Amino acid sequence: MRADGRLAHSLPLIVGALLAAFLPQIATKPPWITLFLVTCAGYRLLAERRRLRLTPAWIRTILGLGSFIAVLQVYGGINGVAPGSALLAVMAALKLLETYSQRDQFVLLFICLFMILASFLQGQHIWSVVYLFGAFGVTLAAWSAAARDGVPRTGRWYAREAGVALSLALPLLLALWVLFPRVPGPFWAIPTESGSANTGLSNTMSPGDISNLSKSNALSFRASFEGPTPAPSQRYWRAIVMDRFDGRSWAANEDWATPEPNTVLPGAPGIRYTVRMEPTDQRWMYALDMPVSRDGREMLMTRFQTLESRKPINERKEYTVVSVLDYKTNTRMQQKRNSYNTLLPDGVNPRAREFATQLRGESASIEDFANRVLSHFRNEPFYYTLSPPPLGRDSVDEFVFETRRGFCEHYASAFAFMMRAAGVPARIVAGYQGGEVNPLGGFLTVRQSDAHAWTEIWIANRGWVRVDPTAAVAPQRIEQNLDSALRESGERVPGAFDLPIMERLQVAWDLVNARWDEWVLGFGPETQRNFFEWLGLENPDWRDYIVLLTVSLISIMAVITGLLWWQQRPPTRDAASRAYRALQRRTGTRTLRGEAPLAWARRAGVARPTQAAHIDAAVKLYLAARYGDEQDAVPRLRRAIRSLPRKRAEA
Repeated sequence: MRADGRLAHSLPLIVGALLAAFLPQIATKPPWITLFLVTCAGYRLLAERRRLRLTPAWIRTILGLGSFIAVLQVYGGINGVAPGSALLAVMAALKLLETYSQRDQFVLLFICLFMILASFLQGQHIWSVVYLFGAFGVTLAAWSAAARDGVPRTGRWYAREAGVALSLALPLLLALWVLFPRVPGPFWAIPTESGSANTGLSNTMSPGDISNLSKSNALSFRASFEGPTPAPSQRYWRAIVMDRFDGRSWAANEDWATPEPNTVLPGAPGIRYTVRMEPTDQRWMYALDMPVSRDGREMLMTRFQTLESRKPINERKEYTVVSVLDYKTNTRMQQKRNSYNTLLPDGVNPRAREFATQLRGESASIEDFANRVLSHFRNEPFYYTLSPPPLGRDSVDEFVFETRRGFCEHYASAFAFMMRAAGVPARIVAGYQGGEVNPLGGFLTVRQSDAHAWTEIWIANRGWVRVDPTAAVAPQRIEQNLDSALRESGERVPGAFDLPIMERLQVAWDLVNARWDEWVLGFGPETQRNFFEWLGLENPDWRDYIVLLTVSLISIMAVITGLLWWQQRPPTRDAASRAYRALQRRTGTRTLRGEAPLAWARRAGVARPTQAAHIDAAVKLYLAARYGDEQDAVPRLRRAIRSLPRKRAEA
């Protein structure tokens, strides 16, 4: 089969719609898929322009089988959004090679719609939604071009057709979005293999782990307080407690999720706040140090006074917590647990062991010993940096006595090791510290760059006490933010700006994203119920949702139908045309299809010979009013019509 040029006007728009639908997926797809789609599109456009022969069926079959095997090889299967969207792109490329008829074009446009949906399932950011609406508009424009079946139109006409279609569909989209009954869980609850979850922290910590994580400016969570926001030095967001040490790495205990209630004794009223965290594919959650209660049955309070979800968090999650900033932990501690938190592997970091033993012997108490270790960090030439040198097997010895350059995990690990070496129970807490208050929205934004690690030591009659060795080396990190602490070493946090205008734009954009997450991506059953209660429906159930949805859809469709009817209504007749119709009724003679006014006048004059002159004069007045520039022609025509006697219309 050879291309005949019939698709010369519509095919470029269809190819543009395909490429626009696929563009957001380029970064997540193998390069050969993009190359295959672009090559097939280019060849098909060239074939249509130069009337070349289309690709034979046997070649398309070989390409299809090869592409299917390649997708299977890359993804290990065809189930899921990522392999499914890859197959869609391959199918679209192969379909282009055989596109010849109007039906083929519509099939391609249907594939475009599915590709747009696949892109939206892989990421629901504001920019992606705006772009995908644009891609949908290009698809509608291409649809209009295909429906014309080769009849060319201007680009403005295609844009207007797409705009009208989008404007008519938008009310239906909003009604379905707001009123369709929701079920628990995310609306876009389809797992992806694209790594969209931002894992962040891990339940193990080695030198360099958190410093690498802090180089990311990705969002971790947002928090809104029911009152004043705590000061930066009080924003310790507790996530994971690690109490197993192998000489280099710290790890969470296997029974870390064992509940143990009533382990915190508040010394001041609690503060209540709501956290909206990003998906992590992990079970730990974030709470201000120290949490004492939480809302929701899907969360557990562990024996380390951390929060845990009953299942991995693979969706944006919102929860409410009450924490106390002034607290004392339960001082009752079993001897077995006390001994466990002093364990160290044999034969590692001998210099740090000896140094810790020496300082402990010179100290009057555990508090005095801890302060001596902190003074060592503060007074010796230690440096706080995002790019510490690599460490070997005796990581603590190398850090404390040689490199002296590290991030928070280096200081926390070294401090905890020396505490344990002197017989003081110690453990590591990993989480986040700080966060930036959005002055426009009033919420706190915490990013991966705020990741932090600190230490807790056990002191009799006080329980677990937080000690942050980083504060001894870089107090700006705790009292202000990470960027302030790194400026002394000439480093910067990713995404930080010096220009005030850029900072204000970032704050405004963060507010927009927060509202998008809250009102759109977080629009679940509870939000929908609150919306219906705002409308006046108390305790609405699914029947109320269905009734309101049905009534709304019928009303919207009625309005759309009325608008379309009004747009397609016959044009109104002008005064001259109405007078001409009145003349026909007066004489009782109707015009025939395609009959000109003068020809009708002659035929009407034959039917009414006594009035032939009056009819001829009236028709001339009509022609003068309809096509001439006489201002009084219509009034004169009406008077001439009234002077004619009536006659019943002819059969």
